[in-house]
Amino acid sequence: MATMNAAPVVVELVGVFPLFYRLCPKGFDWGTGCAPEWPGQQLRDYPPEVQAQGRLLEDLVQRLVAEFGGRIQPVSVPLASFRGLWLSLRYGIRTGEVVVVAGGRAVRASDGYEAVRAVVAAAVGAG
Repeated sequence: MATMNAAPVVVELVGVFPLFYRLCPKGFDWGTGCAPEWPGQQLRDYPPEVQAQGRLLEDLVQRLVAEFGGRIQPVSVPLASFRGLWLSLRYGIRTGEVVVVAGGRAVRASDGYEAVRAVVAAAVGAG
């Protein structure tokens, strides 16, 4: 069981993301201080599949933070980074997917919030 003094569990969100989806280390809101504009303003210039993935990522982070608060630390991992490449090989991540990795387990965001929640909850010890 996680204690109040325990370090937050890193929750990696892996996928092909526009650069402005790098999460701010001080908070999770891309619109206040972590990006020059609200992501929607920048996202409109991307193809529809990237726009949909961006909305999925934003919704997922908001729901996870609302439920787990300071017990987690969401981190976006671009698929094209060294870490993203390693995770893609380890977990079979394909381009166009958003995958959540926490506590050594991975789940595709397309499996739904409850599946993602179960992996994150297990990683933070909340069952």
